Amino acid sequence: MILLSLIPFAFVALFVGFIAVAIAAAMRQQRKARENLSGLASRLGLELRRRPATLGFEPSPTVEGRHRDRQVRFFNFTTGSGKSRTTWSAVSAAIGSAGGFALELAPETFLSRIGIALGMQDIKVGDPEFDRAFVVRSNDPAYASAALLPEIRARLLSERKQGARGHLTVKAGEARYAEVGAFADAARIDRLAGMLEVICDLAEVAEVYKA
Repeated sequence: MILLSLIPFAFVALFVGFIAVAIAAAMRQQRKARENLSGLASRLGLELRRRPATLGFEPSPTVEGRHRDRQVRFFNFTTGSGKSRTTWSAVSAAIGSAGGFALELAPETFLSRIGIALGMQDIKVGDPEFDRAFVVRSNDPAYASAALLPEIRARLLSERKQGARGHLTVKAGEARYAEVGAFADAARIDRLAGMLEVICDLAEVAEVYKA
């Protein structure tokens, strides 16, 4: 009888133990992300911006400042909710006068090939390697094709070979590259830092757009 009465307490202790382990792991990830972002800020001459912690958890810091004479930012954001909630890491560059140009560029996948076969837009720029690697959509296909200059395509292909397989967008006053995951991954930090020059190039392209 005594043993039976102890079973509920054992389950409670086990549950509390799991919670404690999960909290400890989350705090380690948080600390690693902060260290990675601090190193990134030092490397690029930008500023690490932190916010006050709540219940021991600090909101994800950002790295911000000016690069190539424009405002840039490294940050996290989430999409979805519950089990479908997804954390993204992103780098963005402000566009001074967007002029209405919109561009979306993503790696070509099996699903995107099906979408293209069903009529989804995919702008071809005439570069076979680039056209095979990326799906390109825009509100101005002719301008998008011309704007993806050889040096921009070369940079995108080079970063792709380094593992950059996220999504790049130009809209709403910013050029942004984002991929799934957190800043605790040092390799992800390097990929986003590598994409900084690309998004600054595309921000310049968007600023000279005339509808």
